[in-house]
Amino acid sequence: MSSESQQWFEVKEVGGSLWHFRFMLWITCHLPLRVVEFCTAVICFFFWLGASPVRKRSSAYLKRLFAVRGKRMPFMATYKHVLSFALSMIEKLLGWRGAIKLNRVETQGDDLDKLVEQLDRGEGAFLICSHLGNMEMLRSLTGYGEIHTHRQFKVFPVVDFSGTSKFNALLYELNPDLMNSVLDANKIGVDSAVWMKEQIVAGNVVAIAGDRTSANSQGRNIEMDFLGDSANFPEGAFTLASILNAPIYFTFAIRKHDFDIRTPYEMHVVKATTSFDCSRRERTGKIKDLVREYVQLLEKLSLRHPYQWYNFYNFWKKT
Repeated sequence: MSSESQQWFEVKEVGGSLWHFRFMLWITCHLPLRVVEFCTAVICFFFWLGASPVRKRSSAYLKRLFAVRGKRMPFMATYKHVLSFALSMIEKLLGWRGAIKLNRVETQGDDLDKLVEQLDRGEGAFLICSHLGNMEMLRSLTGYGEIHTHRQFKVFPVVDFSGTSKFNALLYELNPDLMNSVLDANKIGVDSAVWMKEQIVAGNVVAIAGDRTSANSQGRNIEMDFLGDSANFPEGAFTLASILNAPIYFTFAIRKHDFDIRTPYEMHVVKATTSFDCSRRERTGKIKDLVREYVQLLEKLSLRHPYQWYNFYNFWKKT
């Protein structure tokens, strides 16, 4: 299989030993953020020069996106994409250290108030997020009590850790309590679904990304038009939403300025209009409706922030 046609879970983690990530953490903790950004830009440039498969996968996405915008892909666009991803890793380190505060988050006048009121009433929710922007940064805020609600609640993310073991080990060292709340996407079954339902009833939140196909369920995808071509979205994330039958919100946390980690973050919260108060026969159609809602919003926001969607694999590859 050619490297540019690999799925995300087939791509080996890049970055060498754990000490490389610890060095990244050290400069993040001890140097001004402007200097951190400069160092990151230089390191990324040399990585980008030698990473032909990454450039090809990035280009496959960016060419489609800029074609939808009626423009040609800009010069060095793939480098900017890699740099933006590296900066998102710096953000995660800052967030998991508690260095990012709620006053850095800008609300968008959307459905955030509905979600806040619901959580304050003691009612939980199911969040469908993405690899656009940095939802983990927002999750870290909840771990330090930096929340909009008057009532404390817990967030339980469903995450597939395939290919990111070294960076995850560093995050665990930074804040084991946050990592202990993470659910392994590869171990989700009937018992865990029942447990998630109980957590939502108790007023907590379960979150999952809806834009990355599963390593264990490669054939269970739903095709949707995304950026002018048919793409595969994971059936499992949206089927889980139908099983839990809780209020569903699409959530995104995006840097206001793509290459400035000192910038405020845009917090987008949109309540899904699709409801699963329906018969079992209607559920399949409702799941597709939910995916369609999500994809339309993902496309809209990725067109605004093209360099902050971090899926470095052939998203449009037919399986």
